[in-house]
Amino acid sequence: MSKRSMITGALILSASALFVRMIGFVFRIYLSGAIGAEGMGVHTLIMSMYNVCVTLATSGMAGAVSTLCAEQLSLGRPANARRILRRACGLALAISLTVCAAVLIFAQPIGAGMLRDARTVMPLRILAVGLPFLSLAACLRGYFISARRVGNPAVSQVLEQLIKMGFIMLLIGWAVPYGIETACAVVMGGMTLGEIACCVYSFAGYLRASKKRTQQEKADITGVYHKILKITVPLSVTSYARSFLHLWEDVLILAGLKAFSGLAGVATGTYGMLKGMVMPMLIFPLMLLSSFVITLTPEISRMRATGNTARLEWAVNMILHYTCVAGVLIVAIFLTFPFEIGAAVYKSAEVGEMLKRLAFLSPFMCIEIVTVGILSGLEEQASTMRYALLDSFVRISLIILLVGRMGVDGFMIVVIVSNMLTSVLNFRRLMRITGIKPNLNEWFLKPVLAAAATCQIARAAHNYLPMEALPTVWSLLAGIALICASYTATLFSIGSVKLKDFSWLINRIKVSGKIPDKVVET
Repeated sequence: MSKRSMITGALILSASALFVRMIGFVFRIYLSGAIGAEGMGVHTLIMSMYNVCVTLATSGMAGAVSTLCAEQLSLGRPANARRILRRACGLALAISLTVCAAVLIFAQPIGAGMLRDARTVMPLRILAVGLPFLSLAACLRGYFISARRVGNPAVSQVLEQLIKMGFIMLLIGWAVPYGIETACAVVMGGMTLGEIACCVYSFAGYLRASKKRTQQEKADITGVYHKILKITVPLSVTSYARSFLHLWEDVLILAGLKAFSGLAGVATGTYGMLKGMVMPMLIFPLMLLSSFVITLTPEISRMRATGNTARLEWAVNMILHYTCVAGVLIVAIFLTFPFEIGAAVYKSAEVGEMLKRLAFLSPFMCIEIVTVGILSGLEEQASTMRYALLDSFVRISLIILLVGRMGVDGFMIVVIVSNMLTSVLNFRRLMRITGIKPNLNEWFLKPVLAAAATCQIARAAHNYLPMEALPTVWSLLAGIALICASYTATLFSIGSVKLKDFSWLINRIKVSGKIPDKVVET
């Protein structure tokens, strides 16, 4: 396959992932309106435990299958690749069935004891049923990616999301009057049904592909299980640690909020508002950026392999520059219209207040996403994982110290310290290994000055022009569009943004990422 086709495949996966995340975010808004802040708190707590179960059930199988099958397919041995897939599916099924049985048996002590909320018990049991299907779908996805048939995993993840949403929207109105536990059980039932559909679709695609074989091929590969475990075990151990640490964090946050407020319902509602509403809102603008990082990693790896230092340094400089530009724009939007966003999306002024207080973290979050992607392309995964584990321990320590004493304010301090710590550590590591020096004038000063000017213009227009007479959503969209347009125009006028900078991205898609020499010289 040509390099252009490889990039096209990566873009297809990125586009489908971005679409799923966007409709998932819109659906989260619908769900929060249906089950309320307290329901979102219980849902978020269930999802924390579910993430641990998924990590245990999948155990890095998708990556192992993708790597091992790609090796065999590149050597012209498709039968060996299929044998690897079958062995991986058998191993994944055994592990996931064990996890499924454990959750079904111990759901009561997990929910009422570990998560400290008995309303999580029934939803956890429903989620457990989908784990074997999830693990098999992960193996099949790894195989399709190794075979460069990205259509199947792209369609399957969209299908999974649509089925989940359809099921929940059909039954959530019936479930809500019966209480939060029943409503969350319906949500988890939709997730399980979506995972089953994804697995069935992926397996059907594999069967269709298998029927196209023109001759019987002989599989000849030894030590399949050893090869799979050699890849999955190191990844799994780290993933297990991170998943359990994140679960512990969520349990501690909820316990701290309960201790601060003295009321379990109020604490769960506040937790749901923070973790289920405000944080997803902050992360939503970063979806496009994170999808771009998927295609960024192999491109950086290729530049590093060619040994062209000038090309690599120019690319990293440009990426970080425009990452900061995007981050500052997000801050400008959130600081200008925090209460309008809270009212339009969640009908809550409290969400708007929290959003305003945390808005300035967006540049740090943007930098972290991009620097982690670049470091992965430079084979610095060990460093990023080390920083992530350090961050988890810092978060847990601060949660224990602050949340029980300060409530929401304590949690916000935790979020601020955590995001600044990881972004600074990853950024410092990238600067050290590449030798690049930050251009604070272009990366931060000019974008901040442009944002400060355009925020005032947008706020004035929103208050004094006929936009205020429009419905809230349309008025908000008009204000955001005005900020984006005036911010971009200001950056162009002061020379912080240049049209020729975008030639790298366009050229990268068309001719495998070569950077024109005269662009490098600039």
